[in-house]
Amino acid sequence: MVRGILNSLIFLFLVCSGVASAQEVSLPQPGKPLSLNDCVGLALRFNPALRSNQATVEAQKARVEQALAAYYPQVNLNTSYNWNTFNYVSLGGAVRAYTYNWTFLDVFSVGPTLNQTIYDFGRTSNSVKINRENVKASEHDLVTTKQTVILNVQQAYFGVLQTQRLVEVAKEVVTQTQQHLDQAQGFYQAGTRPKIDVTKAEVDLANAQLALIQANNNFAVAQVTLNNAIGFTQSLTFPVEDILGFTPREHQLEDIVKTAYDQRPEILQIKAKQRSQEAAVNLAQSSYYPILSGNAQYLMRGYHMPNDMAWDMFFGATLSIPIFSGFSSSSQVAEQRANLRNLISQEEALKLNLRLEAEQAYLSQKQAAEQVRVSEKAVGHAQENYDLASGRYQVGVGSPLEITDAEVQLANAKANHIQALYNYKVAEARIERAMGANK
Repeated sequence: MVRGILNSLIFLFLVCSGVASAQEVSLPQPGKPLSLNDCVGLALRFNPALRSNQATVEAQKARVEQALAAYYPQVNLNTSYNWNTFNYVSLGGAVRAYTYNWTFLDVFSVGPTLNQTIYDFGRTSNSVKINRENVKASEHDLVTTKQTVILNVQQAYFGVLQTQRLVEVAKEVVTQTQQHLDQAQGFYQAGTRPKIDVTKAEVDLANAQLALIQANNNFAVAQVTLNNAIGFTQSLTFPVEDILGFTPREHQLEDIVKTAYDQRPEILQIKAKQRSQEAAVNLAQSSYYPILSGNAQYLMRGYHMPNDMAWDMFFGATLSIPIFSGFSSSSQVAEQRANLRNLISQEEALKLNLRLEAEQAYLSQKQAAEQVRVSEKAVGHAQENYDLASGRYQVGVGSPLEITDAEVQLANAKANHIQALYNYKVAEARIERAMGANK
C-alpha cells in the first residue's frame, strides 16, 4: 500500500512537471529563421502522436506494478453474516458432534484477513516478465513514432525550401518577361519590330504572373504542411534557414541494411514482443501445476451483535492442485505457442521490408546525386542560351519565339535542379530513417 501511494505521488509530480515544461515551451518568434534542428525540437515537444505513445508507455509501466502486486500479501477487512447449522462444538478441548438436528443459527463476523501466495510455479514471475517486455515494446514503438515525426518534419522543411526557391525562379521569369515586353514596346515604337512582338510579350508576362501566383500558393501550402508536421495548432509563418545544398555522401547498401537490423526500433520492438510471448507460453504451462498459498484471519465472531462477540484467530494454508480443466490449459499453451511462431514470422517479414526500404533509399540517393550534377550543368547551359537569345533580340536579329524558348528552358532547368536538390535531401533523410539513426 505504501509503495502504491509513493508511486502515485511520483507519477503525479512527473505529470505536473511535464505540464509545466510544456507551458514553458515558447513558439517561434516572428521573423526569426528556424533551423532544421529547431523544427525537429519543436515537433518532439508539440506533436500529439508522441504524447499518445508516451501515455501508452506509462500505462504499460502501471501494468508491471499490477503484476508485482501478486508478490505482496493481500489484506482485506471482511464483514460477513451466515445462517448455518453448528453441529460441532468444542467442550473442554475436545470436539464432539451434536445430534444432527439441523438447527440454524445466525453467525456474525468482522475483521481483517491476510492472503499470501507462497509458490505458484512461475505464474507471477512470468506475468511480471510479460508486462516488463511489453513496456520495452511500447518504448521502442515510441522511438518509431519519434523517427517518423522527424522524417515528416525533414521532408516538410525541405519542401518549404524547394517551393521558396521556385518562387524566386518564378519572380525571375516575371522580371525577364517584363524586360522582354519593354524591349518589344521600344522596338515597336521605333518601327523596327511588328506589333505581334508586343502582344506575344504581354501574353508571356501574363503566363509568368500566373506561374508566380501558383508558386506562391505552393509555398504557402508547404508552410502549412511544416506546421502540421511539427504539431502547431495555430497557423504560423516563419522563415527557415536555407540548407538545400549538395554535399555528396557515400553509403554502402550492406552497411545500411546491417545497421537497420541492429538499430531499427521496429526490430527491437518485435524482439521484446517475442520475449513477452515466450513468458506467456511459460505462464500457460504453469496452469498445469498447483498453487500454494497461506492465509490468516483475526475475526470477531458471535451469534448476536454487538453482544456475545469474541475475537478468534485463524491460520492456514491452501494447496490448489488442478486435476481437470476441460482441456483449457493445453489449448492455452497451444495458442501461446502459435502466437510466438506468428511473431517470429513477423520478424522475418519485417526484415524483408526494412531491406526494401534501405535499398529504395540507397537507390534514390544515388539517382538524386546524379540528377543534381546533370541539372547543375543544364542550368549553366540554359543560362548561356538565354543570354545569347536575349543579346540577339536586343540587337534586332533574334525572334520573340527564340527568347521565349530560352526563358522556358532556363526556368525548367532551374526547377529541375531545385527538384534534384530536394530529392537528394529527402533521400539522405530516408537513409538515416532506414538505419534508425534518429532517436
